[in-house]
This record gives sequence, C-alpha cells and structure tokens, in this order.
Amino acid sequence: MKAFNLSKTSLVLIIILSLSVSCTKFEDGPLLSLLPVKSRMARQWKVEYSYNLTTGISHSADFEGWLFTINKGGSFEKTVLYNQIETKYNGNWELPQKNLLRLEYTASSDTIVEFYTILRLTKKEFWIKDELQEIHYYSE
Repeated sequence: MKAFNLSKTSLVLIIILSLSVSCTKFEDGPLLSLLPVKSRMARQWKVEYSYNLTTGISHSADFEGWLFTINKGGSFEKTVLYNQIETKYNGNWELPQKNLLRLEYTASSDTIVEFYTILRLTKKEFWIKDELQEIHYYSE
C-alpha cells in the first residue's frame, strides 16, 4: 500500500512539473522559476548589446554607462549616455499581458509610451524587443 501511495505522489509531481515547464511565460525562458516576474525584474540592468532587427547589426560599445533600474512598485529610471552627456528618464512600468512590458515616461515635455515583448527574464538576464530592436540586459 505504501509503494502505491509513493508512486501516486511521484506521478502527481511529474504532472505538475510538466505542466509548469510547458507553460513558460517568455519565448526564451526560463522554463521554470520560483521567483515572481516582478521580483526578477526589480533590479538595476545594464545593456549587454542591442540587435537592430532591420539591419541585423549588433551594438554593444554604444551603451557604456546606460542603466535601467526597475522598482517593484511600478516605477523605473533609465540613464542614457550620449557624447558624455547623461540624461535620466523617470517613469512607470506595467505588464498589461504576461509577456508585454509597457513603459511610460516624459521626455522634453512629451509623454512617451513604449511597448516591448519580454523574451527572457531571469535574475541575471532580461531580453526585450520591439519592432525595431532587441535589447539584451544583464544584472550583476
């Protein structure tokens, strides 16, 4: 009788794991994560590289000094460095769908709204893309 209960429990665990692995939220994974999405997103990210979807060219050196800091409460700060001039953007983020990131911020008194598909989200990697580019962020 004990062997039957053990194998029944094992079978239930295998089914649960199979379902959770097959229901990954993001195109490039991870397959399974114990941390909620907001906990994985909430950190400071640096740009590893950006891939231009139109030209097929990757850029990495252009992003030295760029930071994307996401807070659990729904706010973010982007630091951008062009020609040794640092610009900071503060705004809000949300996930209107399971793999869709919406950013809203003000730049030059204009309200900017950007949408990105989240491709991968781990504690160390955050990959997003829009219609023009794919951006790979990393966290230390």
